[in-house]
Order: sequence, then structure tokens, then C-alpha cells
Amino acid sequence: MLYSQRYEALRQMLQDVRRQSGLTQVELAKKLGRGQSYVSKIERGERYLDVLEFIAWCEACDAIPEFVLRQI
Repeated sequence: MLYSQRYEALRQMLQDVRRQSGLTQVELAKKLGRGQSYVSKIERGERYLDVLEFIAWCEACDAIPEFVLRQI
């Protein structure tokens, strides 16, 4: 296993947050100033997400980072 169970839960939560916000991968990537493959790789576990990227992801999806973390 590449990542811990907690990180896997975080990745799933980020995907859920994106979907609940009604954003596609392409739309979220635009908000983040990245390409669609960036979002896809994070959601599939091919790219590790740091804390600042996590916060930006949440903010782009109108989610509160602290709330997202508490769900894990």
C-alpha cells in the first residue's frame, strides 16, 4: 500500500467534497490554476497532496478545511 488508510480516507473525502460542490475535475483544476490531470492524479493516489494544496482544494470547493479533516 502506497499511502496510509488515513490518506486514502482523505483522498476519498476530497473527491466527495469536489462532487458535492458540483465541480468536475476540469472545473476544479481551473479554479486551482492547474490541469485536469493534477486533480485526477490526486484523486487516484498518483500524486501526494501537501497541506497548502489541501486548503486550496477545500476553498475552491467552498468547503471548510477543518470540517473536512474532522470527517476522517
